[in-house]
Amino acid sequence: MAEKGTSVDSPKKGKRRAGAGRDAAAQGGGAGGDAMSALLTNKLMENPNFMDALQAQLGDQLGAAMSDRSMFYRSLPKQCKARVRALKNLQVENQQIECRFHKELHELECRFESEFQSLYEKRKQIVAGEYEPTDEECVFDEECCEGGECCEGEDEGCCGAAAEEKQNGDGETADDSDAALAKSVEAKVSLNESEYDENTKGLPQFWLTALQNVSSVAELIEDCDIDVLKHLQDIKCTLLADPVGFVLDFYFSENEYFTNRVLTKRYLMKIEVDATDPFSFDGGEIYRCEGCEIEWNKGKNITLKTIKKKQKNKKQGQTRTITKQVKADSFFNFFNPPQLPENEEEEVDEEVAASVAQDYEIGLFMKESFVPKAVLYFTGEENDEDDEDDNEYDDMDDEDYDESQDPDYQPPAAGEQPQECQQQ
Repeated sequence: MAEKGTSVDSPKKGKRRAGAGRDAAAQGGGAGGDAMSALLTNKLMENPNFMDALQAQLGDQLGAAMSDRSMFYRSLPKQCKARVRALKNLQVENQQIECRFHKELHELECRFESEFQSLYEKRKQIVAGEYEPTDEECVFDEECCEGGECCEGEDEGCCGAAAEEKQNGDGETADDSDAALAKSVEAKVSLNESEYDENTKGLPQFWLTALQNVSSVAELIEDCDIDVLKHLQDIKCTLLADPVGFVLDFYFSENEYFTNRVLTKRYLMKIEVDATDPFSFDGGEIYRCEGCEIEWNKGKNITLKTIKKKQKNKKQGQTRTITKQVKADSFFNFFNPPQLPENEEEEVDEEVAASVAQDYEIGLFMKESFVPKAVLYFTGEENDEDDEDDNEYDDMDDEDYDESQDPDYQPPAAGEQPQECQQQ
């Protein structure tokens, strides 16, 4: 094949070189043709009439796809369609009842909050080393756990016997099978074993470890955040009745980074059916959040970084270096959340909308699961990826499956048909 831009003679006799020249010109114009195509595409994209026509075409295709799903409904006689409208009215009433249910559920949560808070206060005291649980309080029935993975099996009445009995074919217990996982966790959590012994009070780095064991939160934690989060002593969630919502309080010990002892995040929720779109109601939803101002000590603000930039004077040709501070990635940006415009009709930047959605999701997760089950996130028994477990494995194609590699495969005896060929 000849390179573009070179002339090629036709192998057929009697064909004039003019034809070959035209062929060569066509080939040589390939690069120019690509540039021309790109130019025409840009011109079309800048043409508002063309864009309107394109959007209309895409809308028609989407409408066609929607109409396919409603084809049977649209084919029904008008008497049947009238009954469907009656069912929709019933559905609206159903949404109203569900709305009342969620409002009363929030009121019920508020009534029980004091009982939960008394338990969380005792948890705080144990974690901080302010209270040492008795031997009786340290006995836990591991039968409610999976295979006794929660303890080492050193005490009677614990799950040691169960762990010894539950061995695999190689004589390995559950503790042996988790050795690799323990090593990876140990590498992730920067702990110095010599730093802690039997005289250690409370549970060091309880909240930092728990946060790192939540994937959606761990991705927000930078290396510079870890030393600060080691001072995190407690996280509390307080429900709000009017307006409906909740407050997350992060309690810190005295540290070199900021003077605040409590950092606060406030979430406001609405539990109501939208009259213009009643079928979209799916329980309470967060519509606004408010952070707090962190009083950073001088030179300790890890949410900002200093960059240097060179500037050149166009007239004199001189160059100077300037420094300025820009926003840096940090977990503590959680307390300075992006805000949506109060006017719902105002256009929202996609990146801002995604950040707000992520912030709302994390806030609700902390209220519903993280704060109540903090000890399980600390031990790693609970995580925020349970819903994704079912999607970890892809279906294998038949041609990719080799039954001879299956450990449970038993080849048929001589003269017998394979099991799948036998008649039932």
